[in-house]
Amino acid sequence: MVGAIGLVTVLVVGVAVGFLVSGGSSTQAVPTSIPAAPSQVPTTTGAPQSSAPPGKYSMAAITNACDLLDPTPLTKWSTKPTAPVHQELPPDGDYGGALTCRLNYTSTSPTDGVTTDQAGIGVSAEFTSAGESPGYDRWNATVQPGWTKGTIPGLGAQNYWLGIAGTAQSPGGSYIVRVQDSNVSVEVQVAVLRAHGEDPAKLDDLAAIAQSQVRAVLDRLKKP
Repeated sequence: MVGAIGLVTVLVVGVAVGFLVSGGSSTQAVPTSIPAAPSQVPTTTGAPQSSAPPGKYSMAAITNACDLLDPTPLTKWSTKPTAPVHQELPPDGDYGGALTCRLNYTSTSPTDGVTTDQAGIGVSAEFTSAGESPGYDRWNATVQPGWTKGTIPGLGAQNYWLGIAGTAQSPGGSYIVRVQDSNVSVEVQVAVLRAHGEDPAKLDDLAAIAQSQVRAVLDRLKKP
């Protein structure tokens, strides 16, 4: 069992709510995805740029990446929203575009009246750029100690999930779904941190939320 789970918010393009997992004497970060920014995508000089590869998904109808998420389930654990963090990188020539959002809720623990409980959800969607492999192929799928991994039948062309839940010191958990379908790669992560003595987050609850949200994101991004 994991010794401690701490919620960490990282303000970097494409990084959703993250966890650091402390097991014994080592500390390892949860793998997160970072979509390539337009300046990082190779372009062709001396010839007209081609369009990003076609597919059945588009970000054209999304002006705010946070509109892709429904944070309502988070209020089961915490009720006070913090300022959302989001970024929209539109397609540009060969670059396919990307969307990211992080939503975080807090509350004061009823067990000690001091500890700040947290519940967060994040999404990252990267559209495949011309001449590039899907972002899904670059994401780190290594299973860290204490985490479990599996796949979800019928979700996209390929997918996997990573999950962890702990009860010692600071009960909490995190569940990540990553999926690739047609021209888009999507990651959704749900994370919860509770004070010592509170009921731990159940991995099944986090899984249900993350899986429902990632399906909704794919539906929202699908072209008419």
